[in-house]
Amino acid sequence: MTSREILKLEFEAKEGSFLSLLRGQLRWDWPAFRRLTSVMYDVANEVRGSETLETWIAEGFWFCDTWIRDWTGHPNFSRPQQQEHLDAVELIHDLPYLLFTGDNPYEGDTLRTKAKG
Repeated sequence: MTSREILKLEFEAKEGSFLSLLRGQLRWDWPAFRRLTSVMYDVANEVRGSETLETWIAEGFWFCDTWIRDWTGHPNFSRPQQQEHLDAVELIHDLPYLLFTGDNPYEGDTLRTKAKG
């Protein structure tokens, strides 16, 4: 399965995806989160320099950036430790930056390392 196919399943919140676990089970699943951020990084890196971008990709990156922060920001949501949660939300914010600008917001390979774990 390609990165785009996996990303589409993640963005559609199919069973076992990070978004489905977050919404349906109110559970932060680190392996599912890492799978999501890894394919987000791969696809963002793949389209760097392209003149066009598929709408579903742009919408999915935007949705993750806004919805995950909002959904898990409630004080009663069972999320990771405060700093881990802040770091994860920051990563989800930084990946669209890479997608839309083509620029890495970090020096070196830090974004890749954070996204892939």
